[in-house]
Amino acid sequence: MTDNVYEFGLFDIMQVDPTRPTAEIFSERLAHHQEADRLGLDYVFLAERHFMPLYRAASPGLLLASLAATTERIRLGTLAYTLALHHPILLAEEISTLDHLTGGRLEVGLGLGHRPQEIDGLGYPSEHRQPIFLENLMMMRQAWEGQPFKFDGALHHVDNVYVDPTLQRPHPPLWFAGGDPQITAWAGRNGLSLAVGFAQDEQLTGSVEAFRGQEAPEGAPRRRVALMRHIYVADSSEEAREEIITDLINLGHELVANPRGLPNVPERPPTREEAEAQYEDQKQRQIVVSGDAEEVADAIATSLETINANVFLANIHLTLVDDERIRRTLRLYAEEVAPLVKERLARASD
Repeated sequence: MTDNVYEFGLFDIMQVDPTRPTAEIFSERLAHHQEADRLGLDYVFLAERHFMPLYRAASPGLLLASLAATTERIRLGTLAYTLALHHPILLAEEISTLDHLTGGRLEVGLGLGHRPQEIDGLGYPSEHRQPIFLENLMMMRQAWEGQPFKFDGALHHVDNVYVDPTLQRPHPPLWFAGGDPQITAWAGRNGLSLAVGFAQDEQLTGSVEAFRGQEAPEGAPRRRVALMRHIYVADSSEEAREEIITDLINLGHELVANPRGLPNVPERPPTREEAEAQYEDQKQRQIVVSGDAEEVADAIATSLETINANVFLANIHLTLVDDERIRRTLRLYAEEVAPLVKERLARASD
């Protein structure tokens, strides 16, 4: 079971409206993350994604560096660096720099890469991403020891290389982002925390069970399992439902008028009835957790208990949602939803 310490934060996949200026998007997103710090949330994680016109997630480390200077207490991280895209020594140096800039508030997510085309796009062998991941992580952990080191691996051969050690020792907390039970079991044995999500509870329980079934190495940090979900919170369930249905209709009109090169663009916008059915389907499949604070808290508490997780990371940036409504969701999530979830889970454990 979990350790009854529950934490809450944001996971920003950096999906954007590509018609807006990138600088404007960055300014708005950073302001939301700074507000999360002021509201007392525990984490902000940013995605790393490449070569995708609907995302602005190519350089999460640069955004974290900006947040390091403009936040005070919230922990900052990436979910997740795709290790096959990075030279491990250069990434180890970047992570060390970020850890010092954040004053030891850095969390480091690592992943195999859920889009092999990103790895293929740089001419790397995506079919070998698992051994690349393992060797790169081994090399990074050695680099963070703060001593000149030699490394002879299948991919990398270095001699007398020095990397400035991280502020947190022996290195910042590491996370694995992914759902393959064999890999999540490996993460559990090797002292990483685990991030899963954007799927129904029953699709995630096996991965978490495999992770929690392993004995963590001695001295490993507290074991955390994070659940990631899209959320939308309004002052009433009816208001949330109406606003999302309207967004779905408007998105359909936008895609028909401006397909943006996306696949499977519909020939026409959805009718009101079709948008209502789409909304209910998204809720049933747990794609979006929506409603008033009570409804959203009930759904989150149930999922955390079901999959045995102790961290919830919300993506609050749904398509076509304006800044005012995003800030409303953020405020309600931090001030009402998170306390209600803690209260419900505390009662369930009594």
